[in-house]
Amino acid sequence: MNSKKDTIKRLIIYLLIAFIPFWVVIPILNNHFGEPIYASEKAMTAAYAVGVFGMLIPSIAHFITRLVTKEGFKNSYLGLNFKGNAKYYIASVVVKVVEVIIFAVLAWRIFAGDLSFSEAFASDERITRISTYLLQISASIIIFFPAFGEEWGWRGYMMPKLTELMGRPAAIIVGGVLWGLWHAPLTISGHNFGVDYKFFPWLGILIMCINCTFFNAFLTLITEKTKSIYPASFCHMVNNNCGGMIFLTIFGSEALLTKLAEVSAISMMPYMLCTTIVVGTISFIVLIKDDSKKKKQAA
Repeated sequence: MNSKKDTIKRLIIYLLIAFIPFWVVIPILNNHFGEPIYASEKAMTAAYAVGVFGMLIPSIAHFITRLVTKEGFKNSYLGLNFKGNAKYYIASVVVKVVEVIIFAVLAWRIFAGDLSFSEAFASDERITRISTYLLQISASIIIFFPAFGEEWGWRGYMMPKLTELMGRPAAIIVGGVLWGLWHAPLTISGHNFGVDYKFFPWLGILIMCINCTFFNAFLTLITEKTKSIYPASFCHMVNNNCGGMIFLTIFGSEALLTKLAEVSAISMMPYMLCTTIVVGTISFIVLIKDDSKKKKQAA
């Protein structure tokens, strides 16, 4: 049986390996290009490479930590476990798509409320537009491996360790904040929100921590329910490749997109967070109830 001391040691090793590359490489690149890489046209290739390959770091950290500490690969969430868990696989995609649609409606009503629905969301070739979005979801499989790269690290290693050390409620919050802070070098470099907003970059980092905490609850729920990392990987994949702005770009009219182009990403984020917070809160409650049931059964 692993001691608490072993768990702390393994978690620290994992976090160091997961955090150091971003916190070292990204500042070097920002300095090399003379400006934040996600706000620089000449750094586009470097920014893309950092985004794609950087997502693999948590899984690399997971793999190395298990090897270095001789932990082995039991309970590593690599089984599909699809039987009896199909609803969680479906939810991993559907829940995020529904969140995106709700955000799109909120963005229209709040930032372009003078446009009617038909004026805001182009009705021409509706079937083609729906097919295009479905194709976008299917094409997300291209970034499945980067999404898996994050999930096998965060949900497949960090979350079980945190839960073992501090219990579920605290683990969800601490794990979400750690995940958000891991993104901090990206946020400082203009990823997600750009660099031209009030309280840059601290507001962006705070929003990322909030977003990651609530998203963490849902990703942890579908991971724990299936004992598999693949539903969370699918959800992360759809989140990154079929988000609100992609949905609006496909379905939004030119008039709507023109109005939204005047709105900063940081201004839209509270409305994007609404559904993530609701889903995350429900997931958090379900996880706590599940833990209570297990404790009663074990008593």
